Amino acid sequence: MKKRVRLCMKDLFHQDVVEMIERETRKYELWSVDNPDAPEFDEGYQLLWDTFGPTAEMERKDVLRKFLRDDPFEPEPSGTYMRYFFLVARGEDGKIRGVRDGTVLVNPAYAPDLCVVYLAHIYMKPEARGTVLSYWLRISPVEIAMQFLLDLHTMGKIALPAPNAPGKYFGMRMNLTAESEYFSPEEPVSWQRMLFYGRGGFDAINPRHFPYRQPDFREPEQIRETGNRPLPLVLLVRRMGRERQAQLPIDEARALMRLLYDDFADHCAPELLENSLQLVLDRLEERARRKKYVELLPLPSGPGTLHRLKPLFRYSVFNRYYPNDPIVVSYLNGPMREQAKNPRFLDEQLTRIGQELEGRPRGFVYGSRDKDFTWEGTPLPPTLPERDQDAYGPDTDRPAAMMIEEEETVDGEAAEPGRSEQEREALAAPRLPEV
Repeated sequence: MKKRVRLCMKDLFHQDVVEMIERETRKYELWSVDNPDAPEFDEGYQLLWDTFGPTAEMERKDVLRKFLRDDPFEPEPSGTYMRYFFLVARGEDGKIRGVRDGTVLVNPAYAPDLCVVYLAHIYMKPEARGTVLSYWLRISPVEIAMQFLLDLHTMGKIALPAPNAPGKYFGMRMNLTAESEYFSPEEPVSWQRMLFYGRGGFDAINPRHFPYRQPDFREPEQIRETGNRPLPLVLLVRRMGRERQAQLPIDEARALMRLLYDDFADHCAPELLENSLQLVLDRLEERARRKKYVELLPLPSGPGTLHRLKPLFRYSVFNRYYPNDPIVVSYLNGPMREQAKNPRFLDEQLTRIGQELEGRPRGFVYGSRDKDFTWEGTPLPPTLPERDQDAYGPDTDRPAAMMIEEEETVDGEAAEPGRSEQEREALAAPRLPEV
């Protein structure tokens, strides 16, 4: 009889971790493409366009060329500094394995200590998926953001709160943000993308408070023919070093939205942006009359936490939080309309997805012995509540996401069913450990 041995990450010395990652990344080279005339830009752009162009989620090529040529140290009329990046990863054979682009955004007038890294698009070739490269393409823009912040500070453009503390992001609130389709069971990419970001420490901003829409990126002629068609997406955020907090302050949410739309204003007509921007700002203003924060919903990180997809179910979210624009109406009147009438539909679909994930090879590495889920068969202490099987810890620290049902109203605000006001307040509190 034999039993496979598992590895606890806490037992590794920090140099072990460095060498392990070095060995895994040795076969890849990550390059920042700063010249739009470089062949890497054309090849990388085509990969992104083939993936995101058909759904109108990709800027035109001339737009990105302009971004690369713009001076990042000259602010926009709003005062926002923007540093566009285009990253290409090559394998040992010199061929492209992955592409990532996005923008570093800073505006002292909105929030002097906030830096937003907008992770616009990512593409991994099939042979590189599931490798360490996916993690590097998710976090490598932080290094670019750090250099940009330091350069802005050195030039006197901004004042960093802690210029001598790079390990603490110079005292800045560093927010990574990305967009994703809302969950719909018939589209695997919708839950695969949320798993990818959920494992990376991202949360979803509750669409009840933040009904985000990406502007229409199509050619102006196409927009004139069909009308403006902004794309309803869920905004994901990782607040570096503050991942356990369940709340996003209203001021931070407002600044985040304005920064993103300053980026879009660089290539979209103002009349195409105003409605979508104002929709969120008005909802935040309404929320601010009662609360100082918006809720962050935890994303799934594996089969045991797929229930977290329920409040992000596209059909329910579109019904509740988005106006009747063409994309919303088309989806609500589509095949999902009949399927969603089945009260067991979501549970059945999540079970199916969970079985698919469970069928994949299992890992034998875990994060910490302090979590009661690290050993199979270990009983739970009788005094502690059952915990979600992910890195967020106990349910009392990070409440599980619930299926959107008919909502009651408390002081004019939709409330989670089955919970008292005191319970809701307790669960909404920051998830920081008591000192």
